[in-house]
Amino acid sequence: MSSFTPPPYPPRPPGASHKWQTFAALISAGVGALTFAVGFIGLPAAGVTSPAAVRETATVTATATVTAAAGPAVQTEEPDGAGGGDAAPQHTESPEVQWAGPLLSEQAGFDLDLVPPALGGDDVFPYGFDGAKATLVNNHYALVPEGEEPDFSECKLLATTKPQSDLSVAEGRSVCLITSDGRVALVTVDSTNPGTGIVNLTVKVWEKPTT
Repeated sequence: MSSFTPPPYPPRPPGASHKWQTFAALISAGVGALTFAVGFIGLPAAGVTSPAAVRETATVTATATVTAAAGPAVQTEEPDGAGGGDAAPQHTESPEVQWAGPLLSEQAGFDLDLVPPALGGDDVFPYGFDGAKATLVNNHYALVPEGEEPDFSECKLLATTKPQSDLSVAEGRSVCLITSDGRVALVTVDSTNPGTGIVNLTVKVWEKPTT
């Protein structure tokens, strides 16, 4: 038995191997270019900054200057006596009380400038009665409004602006007066007794002001 021997393949035409190599090289170059392009585009996603993606960022620092609007000028008050104007009137402070207490009169006058007051003056002089009222004579008296008790300034104002002579004063009412030596006094008629001729008084005498 004879063995079969396959016939040899036909020989490749000249130049065929060189064409295949050239074709393979072109395919390889295309794939490489495509791979480079894909990798280049995907660089930012991989954390690499692409040159095309770099943009300069300019940081501008703005400085704002706030200018306050000028308001109206504030005029400060000058103390009294400054600037040539008239000074405000100065109020006299109340002096100390020189003496205060009760007096009992039997139709006789008192000198209220003494401490304590003594009989023998005409500063307050209860002399006689007008019914239940005590009649005060020998001086000028200003009747105090009922229910009020004036201080030094108020009593002085009453005594110098509303004085009356020979004034009849009911129980519980008061009068203001100026003593012989210029002191201000407040006298209250506490009670009257026409049968005995006794008048009970409460007196307050202020010292003379130093000014």
